[in-house]
Amino acid sequence: MFRILARQMCSSAGASKKTPIPVFGIEGRYVTALYSAASQKNQLDEVDKHLRSLQQELLKPKIVDFIESSMVSSAEKAKLLIDVAKQAGMPDTAANFLGIVAENGRLKKLRRMINMFTAVMVAHKNMALCEVITAKPLDEGTRKSLMDALQKFVKGEKKIELTERVDPSIIGGWWWEWKTNIST
Repeated sequence: MFRILARQMCSSAGASKKTPIPVFGIEGRYVTALYSAASQKNQLDEVDKHLRSLQQELLKPKIVDFIESSMVSSAEKAKLLIDVAKQAGMPDTAANFLGIVAENGRLKKLRRMINMFTAVMVAHKNMALCEVITAKPLDEGTRKSLMDALQKFVKGEKKIELTERVDPSIIGGWWWEWKTNIST
C-alpha cells in the first residue's frame, strides 16, 4: 500500500517540480519527491510549517526510542505516523511522506530530511536564514545595524530571516573570568 503511495507522491499528471537548490543522497530523493508533491498540490507552506514543528518533537526521548526501536515493524510505524499526522492536521502530502519514510525504514534519517526540506523552502521563498547568538538580548538599534550589515552579504532581493538566541555562557575574557572567580 505504501509503495503505491510513494509512486503517487512522486508522479502525477503534471511535470514534477525540481527543488530550487540541489539536494543529494537518499534524503535528497525523499525531499525532492515531497517538494514536488507539495508543490503540485499548493501545500508547500503548510507542509513546511508542520515539518518544522515536528522537528522539535523528534528530539523528545520517547520519540527517539520509537524511531530507533526494532520491536515495532516498519509497517506499524508507518500506519501510526500517518494516523498521528492526520490527527495533528498535517496535509495528506506530509502524512504520506512520513508513512513512506517509516515504511522504507528511513526514520533515522527523518531529521536530516526535514532540515533539507527547510533549506529547500528557504531557497524557494528567496530568503537567507541567519542565526545570531548573543550573551544579552539585542536592542532595536543593534538589531537594525546587524540587519543592514547582513543585507550587504546576500545577493539580489533576498529577505533575511533573523533568529536570535541568547546564551549568557558565551561571555568570556578576563573580566568574566575575574568576576566569576571573585563571586565563588
